[in-house]
Amino acid sequence: MNRLLAALVAVCLFSCTLGTEGDVFTTRGTFPVTTTDAGTPCTPEQDRTNWPVRVVFVVQNSGAMCVVDPPGSQGQAGFCETVAPSITPPGLTRPVRVSVIDSFLNANRARTNFSAALVSWGENPHVVPFVSGSDPSLRIALAELQSTIQKASNLQGALEAARGLIEQDVLTTAASVRARSRYVVVVLSTGIPFPRCAANDSMTEYASATRPELVWADSPGAGTWCNGQNPEILGFAPGSSLNQNAQLFAAVDGMLALDTQYGLGDVRVFTRLMMNDANVAACGPICQDLFGPQSLADTRAMGTWLLTQLAQRGQGTFVDPGTPSSLTLADLDTSEFTTFCAP
Repeated sequence: MNRLLAALVAVCLFSCTLGTEGDVFTTRGTFPVTTTDAGTPCTPEQDRTNWPVRVVFVVQNSGAMCVVDPPGSQGQAGFCETVAPSITPPGLTRPVRVSVIDSFLNANRARTNFSAALVSWGENPHVVPFVSGSDPSLRIALAELQSTIQKASNLQGALEAARGLIEQDVLTTAASVRARSRYVVVVLSTGIPFPRCAANDSMTEYASATRPELVWADSPGAGTWCNGQNPEILGFAPGSSLNQNAQLFAAVDGMLALDTQYGLGDVRVFTRLMMNDANVAACGPICQDLFGPQSLADTRAMGTWLLTQLAQRGQGTFVDPGTPSSLTLADLDTSEFTTFCAP
């Protein structure tokens, strides 16, 4: 190491402080930065736990999921139980989304700086706060997904719950650790919220597969949900907007705003499309209006558009695996910001 580089490193060890503007890539202050022989900034391996990585799985658990990602049950003789025999592959005992998340947790369970949370949603979100990858509470909640399917898919409520979960975690984290914390939000969804409600029912044009950026009309068959008393969706005022683009975008923007508000290392939102055209077609007439009156091609286009927009706003990536059976989370970047020094 040349003398100039050695001098600069020495100065930083004694004078550099943690930033508060987020996006921190090297550790400073009480956790000294050292350099390899090649001059690459790195951190001692024993300080890995001081660089937290927290993953939030935001998982749709509505009736549509027992069609696109079976099996699934509503706990009674209902829609999911009716369609299951015709679309569930022989020997399949749990949904792909459950298996993939479970495998991801297994792959990361040895990381002492890793924790994960679950926000599953139908009408309302169900939240499992951050726990280690080996904590049984998260595995139990995952196992219950296929037997706790609900009617609606209130994506707005789920995203808002994810934001609240992150903020609650941030508020219990020391400022020095916040600057090293990375939050990774992973949304698994059809990209078709239900119900969508418009505050204005008299517009001349509403959104469609070809104009998804516009305001959406009330979802077909959702008149009671949107304009009447609706105890199923907590906090919803009849006649107001629900699951419109603007509200979904605002929820993602709110997550990223936590970065600068609290001086976090990073917040990203990734989205993955859960859609299975073959299963929807094989389901027959009972699934004809599962996503509305549009074609399957338009349904996929609508879901793709929304989830792409959410990922772009969240500075993450969107992936359409084709069918849930090809879903993987191996492409998620959950690395720490720092480079750990070689032993």
